[in-house]
Amino acid sequence: MKKRSFYSLTLLSVLVFALIPRGARAQATPTATATPPPVGCVINQGQLLPNGLIADCHTGGTAPSSLLGISGGNINSITIDKTGNVACCSGTFGALVVDASPGATPTPPYGYVLSTNHTLARTSGPKAAKAKEEIVQPGLADLGCWQDQTDTVAELTKWTKISFTGAKNELDAAIAKVVLTPQTPGGPLLPGIDQTGFIKNIGQISTTPFPWANLVDNMPVMKMGRTSCLSTGVIAAFDAIGLVSYDATCNAASSGVATFDHQILVLGEDFPTQTSCSFAAKGDSGAIVLTNDFTCPEAIGMVFAGVSGAGPDSGGTLVAVNPMTTTANIIGVPPGLGVLDKLKVSLVGQTCTPSAFEQRLNNGMASGHISPALRTSIEAVRSVKKAKGHHLLKKKGVVAVGIGSGDNHESAALAVYLTDDTPALRNWVQKQVKGTTVKFKVVSAKFKAL
Repeated sequence: MKKRSFYSLTLLSVLVFALIPRGARAQATPTATATPPPVGCVINQGQLLPNGLIADCHTGGTAPSSLLGISGGNINSITIDKTGNVACCSGTFGALVVDASPGATPTPPYGYVLSTNHTLARTSGPKAAKAKEEIVQPGLADLGCWQDQTDTVAELTKWTKISFTGAKNELDAAIAKVVLTPQTPGGPLLPGIDQTGFIKNIGQISTTPFPWANLVDNMPVMKMGRTSCLSTGVIAAFDAIGLVSYDATCNAASSGVATFDHQILVLGEDFPTQTSCSFAAKGDSGAIVLTNDFTCPEAIGMVFAGVSGAGPDSGGTLVAVNPMTTTANIIGVPPGLGVLDKLKVSLVGQTCTPSAFEQRLNNGMASGHISPALRTSIEAVRSVKKAKGHHLLKKKGVVAVGIGSGDNHESAALAVYLTDDTPALRNWVQKQVKGTTVKFKVVSAKFKAL
């Protein structure tokens, strides 16, 4: 965060809002740089991490060039009601990406910052947000809802549209072109985002995302986000369809309940205790979910929604994740549905060789392996989910349906997430998918955009 005169901030904060130039509007008293508490599954402030870095959960304002995995958002993500009450939002800058179109030649400053639509484009559908809206670091929630154009590090470029009409969505994603910004008032101009794509506490990620076809339940993952810092979890289900609620706050262009298909569900879990915990929380939206490999982390997807068992707004023990890529030829999953595919971008990071992925089996860790029998079982469940998933969601009490673990490590099952866990509802689901193994999971509410 750039240095500001206390006198100037105080003076501006008492002016009438309508008379203040757009370049610096104060809707509340500016606050100090945010330092969200380390509430992730394994991180402790000052802890030595496997990559040799010292864990740092200060994820608010920072001088350019900003690392990834910290606070950011749209300068217009703010609402003031008739009584003067102010609400503003922040999300997480996930990764640095570049144009992957044939013949594209990146020019300084390099690339685009990747996050969610509701972080960068204010939950826009076909209309609302406009290209080149300012993207600021930190996000407004970490500055007492203070708007200042000198905090601009990128300009909104492209976003996937979100529909609330009942049609299926696949992504909540957006990119913003990195711009030059002064490190201090009158200081040298620097790229707003670190040009190596360095994610705080993690480092550089692999330029190659994890293969969609190799996703398997109980696979360990991690993420670095603005609110809950560095946290770990396991894949609970994949190729899931579910309902996600979006609030009409922070100048959102649209709101309501949206249906998302082909998502990944991650359960917050500590290693090695297997203790359930929050994988992500409000403000972590946009964080990149990675393989739990600090040497060569591969991107699996991007956090955008969550729910837990303690209450509808209690955070994200179970988190919904947009897939990073779905280019694999899988029956029932059209290619090109992932974040990188739709936005036509590629990741900035390192070229590296990942460790063999693992999964939790029999209360221990083992090398991940998808046998021919398991592959066949997964595809059988996928066909049922494709045929019946959207129908199941129309039943009150069903909020998500995906592919999860079966009765043994060689089989898959239909994972069905319920808010109303009754024998009648379970029986109804079983009748709809007769002959398919179903594993029921209980959550508190629909998923909610984080």
